[in-house]
Amino acid sequence: EGGRSSITTSDGLDEVKVGEKEEPKRNNVKPTPQKFGGTILLTHTHWDHIQGLPFFVPLYLPQFEWTIYGPRGIAKSLQEILSGQMQHDYFPVRLGDMASKTKYQGLCEDMEKGFWLDNDSSTDCDHPTSSIKVTSKYLNHSVLTLGYKLEEFAQIPLSSTSNELFRRKKRGVSMAYITDHEPFDHALANGGFTPRDPRKPNCTADQYHVQFFEDVDILVHDCQYLFSEYAPGSPTSKEYWGHSTVEYVVEVAFYANVKQLLLFHHDPQRSDDQMDDLLIYARELAVKLEEKCGGDKESVRLKVDAAKEGDTYDLDPYVFLDENGVSIDGDVSESNGESIHHANDDVSPPRSVFTGQQCVLLGFYESASGPIRDMLESTDNSPKVEVLQSRDELLHFAEQNHPSVIVLDNVLFGCTGFEFCKVIRTEMGEWGKNVPMLVIACPGEGQRARLTAERLNLDDFIQGPYSPSYLFTRIQVSLLRMPLRWRRAPLAENESERLATLQSTGLLDSLPEERFDRITRLAKAMFKVPISLVSLADEDRQWFKSNQGLAGATETPRDYAFCSHAILTDDIMVVPDALQDERFADNPLVEGSPNIRFYAGCPIKVPSCEDGSNKIPIGTLCVIDSKPRDLSEDERRALKDFGAMIEQELSNDR
Repeated sequence: EGGRSSITTSDGLDEVKVGEKEEPKRNNVKPTPQKFGGTILLTHTHWDHIQGLPFFVPLYLPQFEWTIYGPRGIAKSLQEILSGQMQHDYFPVRLGDMASKTKYQGLCEDMEKGFWLDNDSSTDCDHPTSSIKVTSKYLNHSVLTLGYKLEEFAQIPLSSTSNELFRRKKRGVSMAYITDHEPFDHALANGGFTPRDPRKPNCTADQYHVQFFEDVDILVHDCQYLFSEYAPGSPTSKEYWGHSTVEYVVEVAFYANVKQLLLFHHDPQRSDDQMDDLLIYARELAVKLEEKCGGDKESVRLKVDAAKEGDTYDLDPYVFLDENGVSIDGDVSESNGESIHHANDDVSPPRSVFTGQQCVLLGFYESASGPIRDMLESTDNSPKVEVLQSRDELLHFAEQNHPSVIVLDNVLFGCTGFEFCKVIRTEMGEWGKNVPMLVIACPGEGQRARLTAERLNLDDFIQGPYSPSYLFTRIQVSLLRMPLRWRRAPLAENESERLATLQSTGLLDSLPEERFDRITRLAKAMFKVPISLVSLADEDRQWFKSNQGLAGATETPRDYAFCSHAILTDDIMVVPDALQDERFADNPLVEGSPNIRFYAGCPIKVPSCEDGSNKIPIGTLCVIDSKPRDLSEDERRALKDFGAMIEQELSNDR
């Protein structure tokens, strides 16, 4: 990359340009009074991909409006991360000095719903207005990274008398941008990919990856290495560097029925002659795949090219379809449609868009408001925070200010939290029907209260001990109007008995013991992971009896703990990729250090202190990696064996 940031641009989706951001000649810039702007999609925030951003002149011009999308973190916002490289020590201009109107939006993986980039310049309903649907998928890289797919659709009135409701129809033009991605199964770096069998419900991580860009017109995909350079196990191996091989990319593009593949993210050490040789090799691979599948080598379906600066690719035009699948020119085609509101309708903003300063209403009568208020007010773009206790004050404030999020104790002065939520949902119009609301349960509230929460369509009903970090994250994602991908494990039905049994072992806050450390060292070595633990699930924390790989850590809040979920299962719990798991994707241990991607935990059970014939889980033996992976059947049995060794040591104490 040589310090120049990779960039692919498109004007609509009829034309795709490949190039690099470079430092502009400022004297050649002539501002105009016209309004311009667009959308910038960042795959991740490694410097080789964002260093060009501060030199992008239109960000400094007031007539431009931009929306910058990128992977959403919890610890830092996208805006905070981008401003980091423009601190005074590194750069003479700060992010806030840019004169354009710029919005920053963090994204999660969303392969289905996505978001729309609408072109509303056409007001003549006889001529359809195009829209681009953007969907995203997590890639396998060393940091949180998104790939993007862009599909162009048409907006066509459902009737000649209405311009309010439109049906989006796929126009057929699409592209995917996949940079900085390594095969999940490293063996596939030398080929051997197997397409998914549609008769089987499950698929591998690599099949899931390919599914994302099936049938696109143009695929821009990272292929930094040849397999001979990737070279797993060699002293110069590039394994775990987060990049793909030519062999892998050509194969997955072929089986995904991609029309045109652009090899991308070239190794900066390659010469032009080497790039020419690499392209010839890639095209030969495509020919062999065509012949393998019974095709004609003279008419290979997959066209392969190497992306280079300044290239322009014109995509074939496609017809727009009306609601009956009939093109504007009269041709009949098949199409899948989706009824939507027109982009100019006076409707609530989509669930991923900020609108002005936001407000969080805290109805705290028993809970301490100080910690969560401090956390909210310390963030960039901090929301207004209002803390009230009585029913009348809360209702008056809600009616006058329409807060963005409401968080309540279920005991308030003058009513319960549920009663307050019912008033909001039934008496305050469209805002009241949709505003995110969270209720903190009283001790002892059970299934009946949870059913009430579901009937009121609450975003969360928080039971049991919780950390301020969990509540902060829950509020943050509600402000983003995105689903929280971090679920606290429910309490076991016999939780009181389980905690009493754990206390009776005398293990909590005891000194390290070699008999347990020996087992975690062996597990760490056998599974080739950086972390192995014996974790005990206490009332409001997980505490580590043995710790290999988390230097200095003795415990975490319980709602952070993967092990809190694992103790609820009879078998081992395996999480191949935490970023793909709705229970863990937004967990601080996934978003930040130690950046958990893979987890496998075996419940550790001991005889109950109340009924010695009944074994109760008190914690887990677990192995953790920062790379996604899975366990074979032999490895699963081995993990169970290690768990049994821990249980044997504990039985010797009783």
